[in-house]
Amino acid sequence: MTSRFVLAFPPGVTIGKWTRLFAERRPRDELVVLPSQDPLALLSSGEADMVFARDAEADDERHLIPLYSEDVVVVMHHEHLLTLEEQLYLADLEGEARVDGEPSEALMRSVAAGDGIALLPASVAKALRRKDVTAMRLEDGPVSRIGLTWLREGQHPLVDEFIGIVRGRTAHSSRNPDVAATQSANAKRPRRTR
Repeated sequence: MTSRFVLAFPPGVTIGKWTRLFAERRPRDELVVLPSQDPLALLSSGEADMVFARDAEADDERHLIPLYSEDVVVVMHHEHLLTLEEQLYLADLEGEARVDGEPSEALMRSVAAGDGIALLPASVAKALRRKDVTAMRLEDGPVSRIGLTWLREGQHPLVDEFIGIVRGRTAHSSRNPDVAATQSANAKRPRRTR
């Protein structure tokens, strides 16, 4: 029986290694991958079965597996005075005009035009990079946490399979639901004696 499994992720998060493994292990199932500015909204609306989310928390409605964290960087016009600093701290940004909004090419164009600086997760800044914008790490800046989350109610049957892939389990792991079912069935069979 085939199943449709929908996975969403935000800008800057790279999921290719996990989706490739899933497609190899479950070739009969349809994997739909949706890039989204707001993957949690897709999860809540039922449009996605599981999502990678930035700075999400587990709560009464959803499970969360923390995966990794990344630095937040400041992006600015490449000739901004702050680019002359060897190291940047949050205090260095006081009084600087800010460009706010969802990470996008439009936001980066505004930064490139000199409208202000912006704080972005490093992977987002890299994905949206431009020649006329510089990204610099903040020595005392916040971090952005990436996690894998899914609803507690009505969990899709393939969620456990995808969790196993993300956690590095092999296709033959006893934690794989198909392998566990086969092992359980084999354990119940009477053994032949010679």
